[in-house]
Amino acid sequence: MSVINITGYDIIKQIGSGAYSEVFHVRCRRSGKSYAAKHLIDACSDLNCDVAFPEIQLMKSVPNHPNIMHIFDHVFEKNALTLIMDLMDMSLYNYMQTRARPFSENRVRRMLYQIVLGLEHLHQNGVFHRDVKPENILVKFSGGIAGRREALQLADFGSATRITNRPPFAIYIATRWYRAPECMLSLGYYGPKMDIWAVGCCFYEMLTLKPLFQGDSEVEMLDAIHTLLGSPSSTILEQFSPLNVNNLKFPNRKGIELRLHLPLMNPIGVDLLKKMLIYAPDRRISAKNLVKHVYFEELIKRKKLSKFSLSHQSIQYIADDAVCPPSIGTKTPKHRNFAPASISSVVSFQTNNTFHILSIDEQNRIKKRRERMWNMNPASTEKQKQTYRMSRKHVKMTDGNGLSIW
Repeated sequence: MSVINITGYDIIKQIGSGAYSEVFHVRCRRSGKSYAAKHLIDACSDLNCDVAFPEIQLMKSVPNHPNIMHIFDHVFEKNALTLIMDLMDMSLYNYMQTRARPFSENRVRRMLYQIVLGLEHLHQNGVFHRDVKPENILVKFSGGIAGRREALQLADFGSATRITNRPPFAIYIATRWYRAPECMLSLGYYGPKMDIWAVGCCFYEMLTLKPLFQGDSEVEMLDAIHTLLGSPSSTILEQFSPLNVNNLKFPNRKGIELRLHLPLMNPIGVDLLKKMLIYAPDRRISAKNLVKHVYFEELIKRKKLSKFSLSHQSIQYIADDAVCPPSIGTKTPKHRNFAPASISSVVSFQTNNTFHILSIDEQNRIKKRRERMWNMNPASTEKQKQTYRMSRKHVKMTDGNGLSIW
């Protein structure tokens, strides 16, 4: 393990490493909270250098999102940059490595939806990732009513760039197995649709636990793509020919129906995967349309059912003790320091680190709806009981022996 010092943080252990960074589990000395610290190996002259810019300056332009890794802090010292981020449990790649058999399609659908939500948020804010792969998708587990749930975040924005930048971009950027055809057929003339192709490859890999395309070179990669999807037409190749000095030609191949690889999959899911793996980037589905695809219809409905865009299974209710005064000698948690107008609210729920307080009017509306549904109004209930008692005094039933029974 590298010997480094991060001012303000204690290093607990190293939890990962790569060609350009090392990741540590750290604890903030001031708050006591645990974080992940990504220490960039390459030296930084300042925060505007090529090493630091994508993950510091560029990501500052992207608002926080639950499916995007959030950078809480950074430490710049001795020409080295360390990023302080959410502490997740593992990468999607490591998660798949723990599996003896593939995930169920419903679970894959839930995880994929979170990935595309994060990607759409990134694209909407003018940034594309350029290196989407299972290693750069992080997972955090939580318990729920329906069992273990996964929260996914897109991470590692060291290769990210602005959509408004004009090509040509860097040629060798994305990891080869998840590299879109336009990245290999043109000299840096690609765009945000390359992220869609990479997510499609991750989609297939989650369903099968096997990479979709494998090759030790770009020629092998293109051969694997053509084996599955068929050779590109001359019209498509003409789109790349002005941008590719080699003008590659490929043997004619028909391709294989994708459903043969996924015989048990929902046909709508196969349709989505096909749209993500369209050869020509201008015909490939966009992130904006991806999140609206009918394959996610049920998840979209659940999201709309909640006022706060959350499933009821992720809601943790806080009881009346939220407004009770703390006992002597007990420190009041920070999340109890609500605004005075909200202190009287006894109904609230927590999602991740965010507390949502219901107003008094909202509580009264909920209470009235429950009373109408369950007839819980005390006055109404007492009136019904009184009516029942009076009716029992005046109504008698007599058996064959003339004895009264109530």
